[in-house]
Amino acid sequence: MAIPDSTHQVIGWDWDSIPGLPATHYLDNRIYTDPSLFQEEVGRIFKAQWKFACHESEVASPGCYRVIEVADTSVAVIRGADGALRAFLNVCPHRGAQLLRDVQGQLKGDRLSCFYHHWTFTAAGRCTTIPLPHAYVHDAIQADNVHLREVHLETTLGLVFINLSERPGQTLREFLGTALDQIAQPLTDLEVFHYHRVTVRANWKLFVETNCEGYHELLHLLNRTTALSQPSYLKRKWLLHPNGHHTFQPASIAYSKLKLGDRDSGTLPGMTPNMHVVVDLFPDVMVNARSTVIRVDSLIPIAPGLTILECRGLAPKSDTPEQRRLRIKQHNQVWGPLGRNLPEDIWAIETQWTNMRPRVFRHSLIAREDDDQATDDSPVRSFYAKWQELMGVKPSDIGLTENQSISESEYGR
Repeated sequence: MAIPDSTHQVIGWDWDSIPGLPATHYLDNRIYTDPSLFQEEVGRIFKAQWKFACHESEVASPGCYRVIEVADTSVAVIRGADGALRAFLNVCPHRGAQLLRDVQGQLKGDRLSCFYHHWTFTAAGRCTTIPLPHAYVHDAIQADNVHLREVHLETTLGLVFINLSERPGQTLREFLGTALDQIAQPLTDLEVFHYHRVTVRANWKLFVETNCEGYHELLHLLNRTTALSQPSYLKRKWLLHPNGHHTFQPASIAYSKLKLGDRDSGTLPGMTPNMHVVVDLFPDVMVNARSTVIRVDSLIPIAPGLTILECRGLAPKSDTPEQRRLRIKQHNQVWGPLGRNLPEDIWAIETQWTNMRPRVFRHSLIAREDDDQATDDSPVRSFYAKWQELMGVKPSDIGLTENQSISESEYGR
């Protein structure tokens, strides 16, 4: 057997050089791995923009709370005795202990008390009790003027968003624009019936990418069989909204080809049988509506190569027990922890991450152009345009030498 010539190289593709493409059409793969860049993303994106927190049904009645994580920050969303939703840093102003340590629960008598020194607060954030107050001789430390740190909170269509910045540059309505219009009716009067978390060993942006490009649907047996097999599906358009949001236009999915059960029963308002619509909200949310069930995905970045994925299944509050059983079955056939698509998405991006870390290749391509149709990379480019606006650095060249970190470079401050 002949031994291949070790000097032989394939002509026409240089793995080490910048691709001969517009800068908007490829990525410097260090955007996934650089730890300083990751910390900048936490501050400039996750802590400075509107971030999906939970659904209103998770805090449905007075005294209900839901603790959520925004990157490295714990936030408590609480419904007060007055029925209003508020959000606070989950931090006691005394010595910094976490006030609420369960993910979800019910306050006792509209009060939350710090387990450490028993400072007590109302669900509206006002301090009511400081034990043994006589030893605090300074006027600044009194129950009347010590309160929880409130976080900006706004809601739309049952979705709760928070913003950790002191002065958000936009209202939630301004930030979202028309991005949710396509699924406003199906999102009305829903409740969370399913929740699970998945640990993803990959950078958070890799999961975002897989949700905003249709080319990867070739990965999924379900999608190849029920969607891509229909000629009209590939002509489905991506609608690009301001602020990095996208809508994947409605399509009809041939679920019958995989014998997934009756998808006509229990169709959501504003949807038609077998209808599918996707909305991606910057930076990290996918609202995936499939005729009878809606799933909302959001992310918690932990480290450059570690991400927590949260998945919520939503269904009408008015469901009968029989309707809910059918909806749960349909949800789990595709989206649940053991469903068909989610494990394949995670597997794919974790293999990407495996090759990002050792820098075996330098650039990823986002260069497909197909008139904004299903397999166009235009939504990925739109996401990175917003990312660049907030981060002040080009995704195609983050301005580092091979051994330099972001914190050591000129970083467009």
